[in-house]
Amino acid sequence: MRSRRLAVFASVLLLAAFVVSAQLYAQKKGASARPQKLPSPDKIIGDYQKAIGGKKRLVGIKDATYEWKVQLKDQEMGSALVRQKAPASTRNTMTFGNGEINSAVSTRSAWTRGLDGNLRTLTDSEAGSAKLQAALDASRFVDYKKLSVLARTVAFDETLSEPAYVVEFSTRAGARLRYWFGINSKLLLKTVDETRGSIQSFTDYRAENGVLEPHRVEIATNGKEPLTLLLQAARYNTGLSEPLFDAPAAETPDIAKLLREVADNQEKLDEQVANYAFTEKRTERKINDKGEVKEEKVTVYEIYPLPGGGAFYKVISENGVPISAERAAKQDKKIAEDVAKYEAEREKKEQKKKEEAEKNNGQVKKKEADDEVSIGVFLRACEFVSPRRERLRDREAIVFEFRPRPGFKSKTMAEDIVTKLVGVIWIDPVDKEVIRLEAKLAQGYKVGGGLLASIRSGSAFTFEQTRMAEGVWLPRFAQVNVAVKVLLFKNIEANETSEFTDYRRFNTEASDYKLGTPAATTPAPPKP
Repeated sequence: MRSRRLAVFASVLLLAAFVVSAQLYAQKKGASARPQKLPSPDKIIGDYQKAIGGKKRLVGIKDATYEWKVQLKDQEMGSALVRQKAPASTRNTMTFGNGEINSAVSTRSAWTRGLDGNLRTLTDSEAGSAKLQAALDASRFVDYKKLSVLARTVAFDETLSEPAYVVEFSTRAGARLRYWFGINSKLLLKTVDETRGSIQSFTDYRAENGVLEPHRVEIATNGKEPLTLLLQAARYNTGLSEPLFDAPAAETPDIAKLLREVADNQEKLDEQVANYAFTEKRTERKINDKGEVKEEKVTVYEIYPLPGGGAFYKVISENGVPISAERAAKQDKKIAEDVAKYEAEREKKEQKKKEEAEKNNGQVKKKEADDEVSIGVFLRACEFVSPRRERLRDREAIVFEFRPRPGFKSKTMAEDIVTKLVGVIWIDPVDKEVIRLEAKLAQGYKVGGGLLASIRSGSAFTFEQTRMAEGVWLPRFAQVNVAVKVLLFKNIEANETSEFTDYRRFNTEASDYKLGTPAATTPAPPKP
């Protein structure tokens, strides 16, 4: 009896040893499967493109249309229509029993319209994410770098149905999305958009006209119950037109007249703006070609106006540290010298202007400079599309987009620049002021045939104003992302964001300049 018990006990020990050994082997095998070095995004994307049909086939897809059945908890809720046009345009329509939800991205803007029928043009990080996703989806990652998209492999993840590499795609404006690609299948498994709180999962890949497409997509937004989309049909190269992705026009205002009123009004308000001192927080970033922020510098300035439209800047702090008393004293001395020089030059210009007026019977003739990007240049070189009314920062706005006028032949440098710009403008219809302006170079611009300088396609500028309590419009926010190659050798990239706050009235008479902070203040504009 005792020997039998010993035999059973030995068998249990052997079984336990076998289980432990198996677990250790599995752990060792799993550890060895983890890559010592993460592959490059180009390698991962190349494998993905090869797996779904090959890059050559993908390059040939100029547009695609997908029809989906939409389910919630296995119950059919409606349908979805997704249309994409290379390189970066998408339009999604989801139809339910109680109405439609529409959203789209074009080269100029991103917009959405909910079940309530209200149209909203996206801005800031929300627009950035939508535009980045459209560029990746519509292009299928073909030549994504030419779309000013950056990429880096950031992780190895074993939590999905198969191990996956995580690739982070980004733009210099700050948009970021993460995509999971299976190590074994090479297919796209998941995407995460933290800005819009969206997670998409892709499964059931099957061929459609020689291209592997996910036939089941789950979309979870902000922790809500996920919607399931089941692919019903896919069609390629049906000739989708660009206007399909434009926001629906809601009214037909005279845009040319409105812009002329804005120009006239701006000249009047510029004189009032010159009566304000303010604070600027300027953030400068250096971003490498992987989308990593390698260096960031934050400088706070106090800016004081000068008669005639000039201004002087005082550095207050750098990276959160106030400048030293010694540096402040040297700065004040330098400012005093610069103000004196400015006054002398201004008096010379005023005298010349007076003499010119006397020669022309009291009239000073204004001539538009060839390199001055004015409202007149925009009216000549651009066409304006999709006018609509929306609300931005709690103010009603007329919104419209601009793009180069077909067939327009530029005669000046300013016209040449504008014919390569696309963007969107928000205008206050009562005050006739620009609330927000977004502009992007759709094509690269060369100075001196490229010998002097070349500005890269995708360089962009955003500017926004806010209305003060007394009715004056003042800058609130500006962002510049530009890449320039100078003299065929040096590459210069600027990634700057400026926030303008703490506006206060300031006497611009030269005899009354004080370098300290003015006592009288007005409320600061809201933060971005």
